[in-house]
Amino acid sequence: MPSNLSFKDQCKVYLAQWLVKWGKLTHDDFTQSELQNLVKDSFPYAFTFDIPIGTGSVNVLEGNITLDSKNNRIGLQCLASLKVVVASTTIYRAHVVFTASASPHYDKNMSTLYLTQFSTDSVTLVNDDYALIKDSQFLLTQFFPKSVNSLLGGSLKSALSLFSAGTSDLASDYLKLYLSGSKQAVLDYHIPHIHNAIKKQITQEALSHTMRDDHWREVLFSKLGQNVRVEDNVLRFYLVES
Repeated sequence: MPSNLSFKDQCKVYLAQWLVKWGKLTHDDFTQSELQNLVKDSFPYAFTFDIPIGTGSVNVLEGNITLDSKNNRIGLQCLASLKVVVASTTIYRAHVVFTASASPHYDKNMSTLYLTQFSTDSVTLVNDDYALIKDSQFLLTQFFPKSVNSLLGGSLKSALSLFSAGTSDLASDYLKLYLSGSKQAVLDYHIPHIHNAIKKQITQEALSHTMRDDHWREVLFSKLGQNVRVEDNVLRFYLVES
């Protein structure tokens, strides 16, 4: 019995082992709120994503665990702030809700729960007072002298030719997104970049949990655990007699 358990918890493990042996205990359930407590300290956190010019960043403010019994998936629904900065000026910002999910898999030999088949499922715009978008005329007047604007007749592509030295097509095509003033259109363009950035930051360590030797329920499962599934809106750990 691990020495990190109190005497009281050692007794709980001992009793539970006998209940399993007698067929009175077949599984242990972790509720949504219990799982939420495991991830609550992970927020907030931030990451960046690639854009043609400037810097794109996402600040994940909070995340809530979801459970999908039908498809055996554990999900995470996150509220985040999205920001695009060009030449030290914020030209786009919005709150978004993105969801990610994975399937649980338990490795008995390693006493470790892994989350496999990870995917980012959706990124949705939140229309609120935080939202901001700057149009291309603002970008011209902000980033280029008025004399240059007058000389070029306010041409976005021509101005960018001076500014970006050979990369004007990519940059101007990107900034043309802002012509419509549609926050959704800009978000739609960035969704693949956000998906890729999320996947890049996810590691096997981040998607695994080794049973701890100072939590009696996890000690029990490290001894008698068989498999794990999402069922009846809980994460169900199945136990078998050793």
